[in-house]
Amino acid sequence: MKTSLILISLLGVMTGCKALKALDSVNATPEKMDETLVEIRKSNDGISSTNESIRLQKLILSKNDMLDEKNTENLEPVALGMIAGAKKFGEAATSEELIEYTRVLLLQIKKEKPDDSLKDENGKYPAKVIAAYDHQKMINMSQIYTIAGFCPQEKVDQIINDQIFAGGLYQKTAYIFLMARVQFIGTYLQETLLGEPIDTVKIMKETITRLGSIDYILKLPFKAKVGMKIDGFLGKDALVASLYDETGKMDDSWNAPKLWKKVLKRFDQELKDGNIVEGSSSKTTAVQQEIADLKATVMEYIESWK
Repeated sequence: MKTSLILISLLGVMTGCKALKALDSVNATPEKMDETLVEIRKSNDGISSTNESIRLQKLILSKNDMLDEKNTENLEPVALGMIAGAKKFGEAATSEELIEYTRVLLLQIKKEKPDDSLKDENGKYPAKVIAAYDHQKMINMSQIYTIAGFCPQEKVDQIINDQIFAGGLYQKTAYIFLMARVQFIGTYLQETLLGEPIDTVKIMKETITRLGSIDYILKLPFKAKVGMKIDGFLGKDALVASLYDETGKMDDSWNAPKLWKKVLKRFDQELKDGNIVEGSSSKTTAVQQEIADLKATVMEYIESWK
């Protein structure tokens, strides 16, 4: 019985022709079991290596997508063209890779400058050179914004735990990452979800999820440290931001208390019955219940700020 259970367990974790053939030939002898386990380990190691190769390929492809020339031309108010690549990058990268990559981008923004040979006879960089370098620095900054903005929440939590609460190597970078997340989502909401009618359940869900990500960061116990001052630009001022100003006020684009109230009004003004299509009473009932649940969630957020 014990041998049978072992074999069943092995079947559940192994794949690959070699391991399967080895298991087919197993008797109850210890020698055969040892041989089988060796084949299984080889097979599983191969699978792990393949999975890691696929993940790394996803990282490369998503980064290339973000940096495709057509996606880096228009960066204001947000780099909409980078979003698809940023989403995939955030999904494929580990939390440590996300914060390390952010650190690399920040260093490039701060330290990279044109070669002195590009200076004119007056010892200054021409306007075209300055514009080109500052645009590249903003491309790097836009990567930070979009990656942070669409990073899965569980990875944001991991960054907070590993880098901030645990005093990690990239603690200061983590504060910048969180500020970039708030800035991007706030602007993204204004330009997309809140800039159009919230007239379906899916749009309302997405709006609540994104605004909830901002709300979460605004209430963190270390919120006063979340901010950024990014310098290194040749012809632009430093990028300076914090969650709250010296009087405790929030920027309008991420002022969660006000935004939640605006979202609540959208239920009656735009969502109503979720533009329910007639013909399915069971589906209609389910959608109406979902709308009620979403509205209750928004009201809970509003109450949390009182």
